[in-house]
Amino acid sequence: MYRFSTEQALPFLTGLWVFGLSLLSAVVTYVNRICDGEVMKSPWLIFLRDFLYCQMAGLMTYGLAIAAGFDGFITAALVSAGSHMGARLIIELEAMVIRTVQMCTQHQGTK
Repeated sequence: MYRFSTEQALPFLTGLWVFGLSLLSAVVTYVNRICDGEVMKSPWLIFLRDFLYCQMAGLMTYGLAIAAGFDGFITAALVSAGSHMGARLIIELEAMVIRTVQMCTQHQGTK
């Protein structure tokens, strides 16, 4: 039977850890939506969107933390905070772009 060494298992465990923290962030983001009383047409798609945003932000935070040479615990904390706040940032930027486009099209229509 082949046994994995710690060095071989570490990338898999790290990826699993980043995935888990980002999943937890997605669940928290989704629960916050429910607690705020947001009406959702398709709850599963909204959860999937939140999940993908959190994964993307968590992976980007992980890559930046590794590139900066941070310790494992600091990296874990940054991934957790980054995936949660990163998803919010992406959602807010998306809303800002939509509002800007709507304002531009309304302005074009008044001319």
